[in-house]
Amino acid sequence: MEKIKLGPKLPRFVLPIVAMGANVGGKPNYCAVAWVTVIGNDPPMLGLVLGKGRKTMEGARENGTFSINLPGTTSAMALDYCGLVSGHERDKSEIFTSFYGTLGSAPMAEECPLSAECSLHKIVDFGNTEMIVGEVKESYVDENCIVDGNPDIKKLDPLIYAMLGGPYYSVGNKIADAYKIGKDFRKK
Repeated sequence: MEKIKLGPKLPRFVLPIVAMGANVGGKPNYCAVAWVTVIGNDPPMLGLVLGKGRKTMEGARENGTFSINLPGTTSAMALDYCGLVSGHERDKSEIFTSFYGTLGSAPMAEECPLSAECSLHKIVDFGNTEMIVGEVKESYVDENCIVDGNPDIKKLDPLIYAMLGGPYYSVGNKIADAYKIGKDFRKK
């Protein structure tokens, strides 16, 4: 099959979209972040890339903590609102019901089936964007999303973002087991 050149632009990757939470001036604030990645697993670290000037980033800097909340598809409207509205213009403290864990200063969203509280490890400046790297100090998952001691992707029902500009999707069916299916690969 012939490939078509699209030019120097980002391909249409799909990523989980999360609600980043941080206390700003003592109040919880949340913003939508679609550029999320694992940085390492020992210690467990996650990275989020945001446009500059986000109020939630002010809170992460202020407290040295923040949260990452994986919304289910039922929270699509609330999460989209978090991305459309600036915390500098509107109070977003009541979009989600906040709870606090062991760090005590990283608000997490009760409505999201999976949340992680993080200590601020580093902020990397990329000009127009910043990557905040956090060390996961504790993770929380709804008990009804646990199967065999682990969070189940189908039960979490995460909201998936197709960049750039959407739309949102849900997770499809399992195709194969990672790190197993390729063991018998032979190029035809």
